[in-house]
This record gives sequence, C-alpha cells and structure tokens, in this order.
Amino acid sequence: MPRTEFGYRRRNTLRAVGYDYTTPGAYFVTICERYGRCVFGQVVDQIMVLNPLGKIAEECIAGLAKRHANLTVDATVIMPNHGHLLLWLKANPEQPAAAASNRQRKFGDAIAGSLSVIIGGYKSSVTQKAQTQGLIPAPPLWQDNFYDHIVRGETDLERIRSYILANPARWQEDQLHPDAPPNSFNRVWSRQR
Repeated sequence: MPRTEFGYRRRNTLRAVGYDYTTPGAYFVTICERYGRCVFGQVVDQIMVLNPLGKIAEECIAGLAKRHANLTVDATVIMPNHGHLLLWLKANPEQPAAAASNRQRKFGDAIAGSLSVIIGGYKSSVTQKAQTQGLIPAPPLWQDNFYDHIVRGETDLERIRSYILANPARWQEDQLHPDAPPNSFNRVWSRQR
C-alpha cells in the first residue's frame, strides 16, 4: 500500500493524476451510499420517488451553489443508492490562476473550491441533516470516495445530461442496482454489507 511522507497509508485515488480539480469546467460526479443500500427512495414506474432521506440529499444539492460562488449545478438525479451530479466550476475571481497552478498539494491538504472539497461538504451536509432528523443512526452514509469524469466537449456534455435525466427509466439495468452482477462500481458492496 502506498505511504505518505509521514508514513500513513494512502488510499488509492480515483482522481486523474496531476489534474487540478479547481480548473474551470464541467464535471460529472457519482456518489454512492456506503453499502449500496437503497436508502434514498425507490423507482416506481420509471420515476424516482424520494423518501425523507432522498429529499434531504436533493435539497443539499440545491444548496451547493449557494455555498460555493464558483459553482453551478447543471443536472442531477438522486437514485435509490447513489446520486449523479453535473457540476460546473467557474473561475474564482478572488484567486489568480497563477496562484492555483503553483500550489503543491500534500497528503491530506484540502484545496478550497476544489471538486473534492465541494463533494465532501455535500456529503457532510446530507449526513448531518439526516442524523439531526433521526433518519440514520450514525455515519458513515457515503462511500469514502466518489467517481468523477471531466467533461470534454459539447457531445460529451449532452450525453451526460441525457444519461442523468434518463437514469430512473434505466434503473433495472443500472450497474449500481442492488441486483446487478459484480462490476467495477459495486464490487466493494458485497464485502462491506
């Protein structure tokens, strides 16, 4: 297992090596419930019906742009055991581009305005509100990491928007469906349940 300069074990990252996730652009993000359980609601007749926890997850997405001036939420869907978000990071006028590119990140450093910080804040928000309302006994609610895709071009953008909007209609074939055969997205769930 890779180690940091301080000797700590370092988790493998899903982020693109060397990419600055504060770079303005569009990002497609998928976040999953820790064990793949359907805790946010259910799909009925190809429509996602959110339960109270799912409604909190949806409300917290709406609050993202209010908390982050450099963020626009494009398209989203909360599914029974995961969520998809299409987010746009805008240039931060308070931070010159040269300063951002000269940063050297060390293990554990949080970079304000980065995709990781935004998603971490979102997950924390949902977890805290759910606990306050007695909807979950204790963390963790989410998988430690998240999947991202850096959107490259208009065709990619339209494909992702369509995927997000049509996700409830394709729930039975979804790789994250609880009955899906083991795949790269759900393989950790069977070990964690």
